[in-house]
Amino acid sequence: MKRRHISAVLFCLYILTVCFLCFTKGEQLPDISSTWFGLPADKVAHFIMFLPFTPLAYVTFAPANGGAWRKLAVVSVCTAVGVGLAFATERIQGMLGYRAEDTYDMFSDIIGLTAGALLSIATVAIQYLKRR
Repeated sequence: MKRRHISAVLFCLYILTVCFLCFTKGEQLPDISSTWFGLPADKVAHFIMFLPFTPLAYVTFAPANGGAWRKLAVVSVCTAVGVGLAFATERIQGMLGYRAEDTYDMFSDIIGLTAGALLSIATVAIQYLKRR
């Protein structure tokens, strides 16, 4: 199997996992302590849950050829789509009778997406510098 196919399968499994975690009933999820590293545990979980989005999307959709600017554009689009997913999951949770919409969860998602985008940008920069 080619790397792009494996990436696509992993990305799809990741999206399904995020949807499961966002839309399942709370009592079906494992109990976690109230804080991690002094921060609310659910916010840390949202950060961790959305951190891989941009790197996985980038690996799946990045052009094999093209300059750094083109690859950075792909990172930007992937991050924007991730923000849309974060917004959509919170809105849908607000419509479900057993979940609640939480703006701070969405902020945690976006911070995770930003961290993932920075990792992806660093990867593009390293690849660019290696070619020079």
